[in-house]
Amino acid sequence: MSKGKLHLIPVPLSGAGISQMSSSAIETARSCRFFLAERAKTARQFIKGISHPLPLLQIEVQDWEANTIAEHWKWLQMLLDQGEDVCLVSEAGAPCVADPGHEMVIKAHQGGYTVVPHAGPNSMIMALMSSGLVGQQFCFHGYLPAKKEFLREALIKIGQQALKTNATQLFMETPYRNKQMFEIALSVLQQDLYLCVASNLGAPNELIQTKTIKDWKSVNVAIYQDAPAIFVLGQGPIV
Repeated sequence: MSKGKLHLIPVPLSGAGISQMSSSAIETARSCRFFLAERAKTARQFIKGISHPLPLLQIEVQDWEANTIAEHWKWLQMLLDQGEDVCLVSEAGAPCVADPGHEMVIKAHQGGYTVVPHAGPNSMIMALMSSGLVGQQFCFHGYLPAKKEFLREALIKIGQQALKTNATQLFMETPYRNKQMFEIALSVLQQDLYLCVASNLGAPNELIQTKTIKDWKSVNVAIYQDAPAIFVLGQGPIV
């Protein structure tokens, strides 16, 4: 019996539709009966949204938070050994990038199983490519610390890295803390660094702006409060 495959399925970003997805990702997800999801509720909404041919009661969705990594792997390995394909999905965008799941991927590689990444939305790459900042060298920091003093330290360090290496720096924030992020970033970062804020990517109210730190100080940043966003920091164009 041939082994099953672990499919990494990027799902639509918040507020966007399945038009963001590749046809191969949609067809693979529609043919799969087993899903390992960052959150089962949103995974079921996604499954319904792609018009899966099976009723939800016949589709098994494992919630990442419901079990340990060892328990997830035991379940996943059993299915793969039985020849069943499994789809790994996050709440939005690409799985395993600032989201859970990489542990299953490395275990699949170690076990000799086939891992199949599918094309689809990734907020980090979409933000980088639309920022106008250097895309040859970049560093993704994921979520920065929530506490103000640690966030301040992290932003100072990231700003120094951008100046020293000319590598573009990317990071995220929980939407309801965007105001705090702006306040601290605008107070500690060098004034001539460029900051891109890419919010609501793929949604009708998508907004992407790149400005110097100095120029951001005259912008009403309240429009970004509670909006999912990627922050991109780097040096400006060489003239």
